[in-house]
Amino acid sequence: GTCNTITGYFIGKLRLAATKFFGANVKAPPGFGLMPSVFTFVASFITLAILTNLNKALVEGFGSGYSMVLPPFGALMTLQYGLTAAPASQPRNAIVGQTLALIIARLIGQIPEMDLWLRQTLATSLAIGVMVKFGVTHPPAGAAALVFSSGKQSWRQVGLMILGNVVAIISATLINNFNDKRQYPTFWGFR
Repeated sequence: GTCNTITGYFIGKLRLAATKFFGANVKAPPGFGLMPSVFTFVASFITLAILTNLNKALVEGFGSGYSMVLPPFGALMTLQYGLTAAPASQPRNAIVGQTLALIIARLIGQIPEMDLWLRQTLATSLAIGVMVKFGVTHPPAGAAALVFSSGKQSWRQVGLMILGNVVAIISATLINNFNDKRQYPTFWGFR
């Protein structure tokens, strides 16, 4: 009866998952040529130099409480210069996705009774769920949520992360559009 129906359902789902595991027979995208790769390197280098020097100036001028959390910006450079047309690369996703993820992570990070592993898991997963719900998926924001859910970062650092995203967007807009074969952004999405 019911047990066989449930067992049959799960066996069917398991078979389907096993079939999907091997992929959809879609070819992997080709790599960039030499010049686009060099352009990507130079563009990433310039933008990261701006961000890391801004971070250095903030810390030297105002103290360690004014530091940006830099690792998610590595992921942002990959999107802005390696996948310029991807929806996750666009300004709306970078600003709104990052803002939502940071707020969620900062709030959950303030729950002292919750174990660190649970705060990190809950904040990151909730941030991802909220971003996909609102159509502003931004992978670096998921990384930032994981870091900020520790509760060690301040609201000031939330603001600095958003500022860093704005600086990166301005830089990517200027640099990418100097290249005849690139356009960034493909949409702003704020209207």
